[in-house]
Amino acid sequence: LITQERRQKYEKGALRHHERHEHAMREHEDAMRARPNEPRRDLGANEEYDLALSHRDRKRLEKQQKYTREQRMAVAPEDDAEGRREIGGKIMSNRGLTPHRSKDMKNPRVRLKNKFAKAVVRRKGTVRDMKVGATTYGGEETGVKTSVIKSRKL
Repeated sequence: LITQERRQKYEKGALRHHERHEHAMREHEDAMRARPNEPRRDLGANEEYDLALSHRDRKRLEKQQKYTREQRMAVAPEDDAEGRREIGGKIMSNRGLTPHRSKDMKNPRVRLKNKFAKAVVRRKGTVRDMKVGATTYGGEETGVKTSVIKSRKL
């Protein structure tokens, strides 16, 4: 039953496509008949470009008119409404397939904090921090290692 419905829907669409194609061909033939003795001239590069642009704009305008809806006022749902219930916001948003994101990526504050931390680490690789040295000798910074001997025995 479902396959029959799908087949009918397909055939209906194919028939509509075929009719549109025939209509376009008839219009083209009528236009050619209207000016039969006019010699066919070569179009310059700019004219050809302009024709292609106008064709593209016409197609876009047709598509925009086809898919735009008029604005409607939202109607408050009635409690005693019968029939199918309205779709929810999740279906209305129609986000489709979205990539998986970690918990940190979902929170903008945490995401930017991590981004800054990464930038600081990268900067440390290119620019060394200034070491403020003491004016007088403060001893070994790492400490004196008792196990290291740097003298020679005679």
